[in-house]
Amino acid sequence: MTERAKRISRKELRQPDEFISTSRRVAEWGRDNPTYVTWGAAGLVAVLLIAGVASWWMESRARSANQQFYGAIELYRAEQWNEAYDGFSTLADDLGSTDYGKLARIYAARTAAKVDKPAEAISFYEGFLANGPHTAALEQLARFEMAAVLQKTGDVDRARAELDKAHALEGPIRPEVTFALAKVADESGEKDRAIELYTRYLEEAQQSPDRELARSRIVALGGTPPAPEMPQGFPPGMNPLQVQVE
Repeated sequence: MTERAKRISRKELRQPDEFISTSRRVAEWGRDNPTYVTWGAAGLVAVLLIAGVASWWMESRARSANQQFYGAIELYRAEQWNEAYDGFSTLADDLGSTDYGKLARIYAARTAAKVDKPAEAISFYEGFLANGPHTAALEQLARFEMAAVLQKTGDVDRARAELDKAHALEGPIRPEVTFALAKVADESGEKDRAIELYTRYLEEAQQSPDRELARSRIVALGGTPPAPEMPQGFPPGMNPLQVQVE
């Protein structure tokens, strides 16, 4: 190391640390401006207080929604439709931004349909769909159920539109949506479309009580239903009905 480098290093070491210098200046400014310091501290306390109150308020709403939902679901399970409708609709109106409040809209729609209030049912389904985001499965369910209510009111075109949207989603009730679309096409006289959808339903729903109805409708419309699948465990070409038990 050169002598000049040594002199520079010693000079640098004698200079005050930047953090210490900054801290000293802040402290000096605080002593010279006590009013601003007081205001700043008060503002910080206010922000923390507001955040705490907001958190408490949100948790309180969530707890209340939870309690109201499970109270209404007990009425729903007991098939007390009017009382359940009152509970779900009140929850959806008052606490609709909570998770249980959003879910309550579907149940309010279901119970409204049970007590012959189709307009209210449709409104609650629309409210649920408008206040997302939702999982594809829940959206599919809401659109499927709303389509059934729309069909009962005679609004077949809108029911078909909701079923088309539901069918485009991946969800556990897709076979049921396909069957509903097939029935709409069948009732509208769209034979080829109905046969196509009934056939697709048979492919999607391997176990369903509506399979025989779908097959009979394909035949009635002039189509050929797919051959029923053979049960597992029998060699190709062997009819299980020919097997004799000794």
